[in-house]
Amino acid sequence: MNDSIINQRDIADEIADSAYHALHLLHRDLVNLPGRKIVHHNLAILNLLALNGPLPASELAGRLSLTRPQMTQFIDRLESENAVSRSSDINDRRRISIKITDQGRSILAGYRRAVRDHIADKLNNLGAGRAEALVKALSQVIDITQELTRGGDADA
Repeated sequence: MNDSIINQRDIADEIADSAYHALHLLHRDLVNLPGRKIVHHNLAILNLLALNGPLPASELAGRLSLTRPQMTQFIDRLESENAVSRSSDINDRRRISIKITDQGRSILAGYRRAVRDHIADKLNNLGAGRAEALVKALSQVIDITQELTRGGDADA
């Protein structure tokens, strides 16, 4: 077997293992707030809507790797909390658009504040250089992952 193929597989294994480990640690130690019951997908939906404006439910499901029935359950729950609203697409009434409400923005802002405060407390244990290194590393992970998603086209 070609050494470059073996090397690529070793690298792919290391990336997969490291990604799972990093995601677990980031979620457990930085984003997950002790004593606070928050459904991650609800926050992800609210965040996508806050950043992108109204989106079709099918697009939200695709972006979050959820099935349509799963997305419907999350949207139902968020709608019952007045965090999102549904509306029919002007051009296609079968298509439902989801929009974040002021209540949804308030929920999202409150959670972001709590996460920011939690992270700030954790960062007190690091020197400024290590905190800046974490910011840079996360930015690089995002950039490279987006490049992979675009098929390696850095200019896309």
